[in-house]
Amino acid sequence: MTSKAANKFSGTWQSEASVVEYSFSINGDPIVVTGIDTSDGEELCIENVSFDGSVLRFTSICPSTTFALRHVCRSVLGDEIEHEYTRIENWHRKHDHAT
Repeated sequence: MTSKAANKFSGTWQSEASVVEYSFSINGDPIVVTGIDTSDGEELCIENVSFDGSVLRFTSICPSTTFALRHVCRSVLGDEIEHEYTRIENWHRKHDHAT
């Protein structure tokens, strides 16, 4: 879905609060998302990429830590996007060891 709306996301994005950069390539359908940890060069695994015309969604996984995030990106202004993310964790039931 190459459109003017999709082109607002094209490029590499960074935040001063993070060492991770995400790049969005809008050369066709689907949109290609890549992520890299700039502190050590580790490439992130990207899954479940979707774009509905205004919101870009994807999941990133850091291979070395299995740290996973769900991302939601919205265009705000020319060179700015809103980036919302949710950490995904597996929790385990704590067993009571009382006798």
